[in-house]
Amino acid sequence: MKNLEKESFAAVQAKHYRRCLKEAKLAAAIFLLALVCCTSVIAFLGYPAPGERAPEPALIWGIPEWVFWGLFLPWWVLIGVTWWFALFFLRDDEPLLPFPGQQADASEIDQ
Repeated sequence: MKNLEKESFAAVQAKHYRRCLKEAKLAAAIFLLALVCCTSVIAFLGYPAPGERAPEPALIWGIPEWVFWGLFLPWWVLIGVTWWFALFFLRDDEPLLPFPGQQADASEIDQ
């Protein structure tokens, strides 16, 4: 591990900020992509033109087709994306440094 005492407080905080910003941007992009995909599929399959409506909705495993393709399947995919994000993309922060001018115990830095 790097020697944290040699890095300035501002440099460590800037590094944390950049990492958090990168994680937040990816999370926002995933959210927006999922929102657009789900609403597009639901709008296309769930609201056909009055002349195109079937008397009985198409079913997949007893669920209306638009619910399966627009909600059920994307949400299961997003659960997998969330696991990937948590296991491989998120990084743990380095141990906290005391604020400038604050005395720190060795036990606080090791935690």
